[in-house]
Amino acid sequence: MFANILFRNHLNEGERIYFVAHTHPFLMYSTFFKLLFIGILVPLGFNLIMPPFQILWIVWIAIGALAFFYEIMNWYLDAWLVTNQGVLDIQWNSFFDKSSTRIEYQTIEGITYEIKGFWGTIMNFGDITIERTGSGTIIRLERVASPKKVEQEVLHYQKQFIHYKNLKDQTALRDMLVAMAQESRRGK
Repeated sequence: MFANILFRNHLNEGERIYFVAHTHPFLMYSTFFKLLFIGILVPLGFNLIMPPFQILWIVWIAIGALAFFYEIMNWYLDAWLVTNQGVLDIQWNSFFDKSSTRIEYQTIEGITYEIKGFWGTIMNFGDITIERTGSGTIIRLERVASPKKVEQEVLHYQKQFIHYKNLKDQTALRDMLVAMAQESRRGK
């Protein structure tokens, strides 16, 4: 539900989000910890030691809380959305700077993942890439959590989409052939 609210501007009419892939949170802990410590805990400690400067500490905490919120938004909104129509690569750089790239299932030529290094293997994060048919364009999400699972999810929904599309095409073809046969009989 949270993802549907935050990413609704990127979705087409009738498009539903099945899966959201992010950078592994383990890689963000140091940034989050620094912001919590320097932006919130340090000024709280100074407030206990030097209460006359309380307004300064409140401003410091407010700035630290905003920086912390900004980093959480930056982590959460930089994602891949696996939907019923394709994969969306959302790049969020700031509140006023964001972009998205849509990769429809029928244009996916290949998807690969790569896990490198000790921490990548232990914490299960790596890079995942999708190559588009014809253009050779490569879309990459780096240091994603559970890259094999992301690959499997994309392939599963791609297969489901293609199966549904084939059934829809077969039904349309059958209806067209029936209509042609009926027209042929009327013409005789």
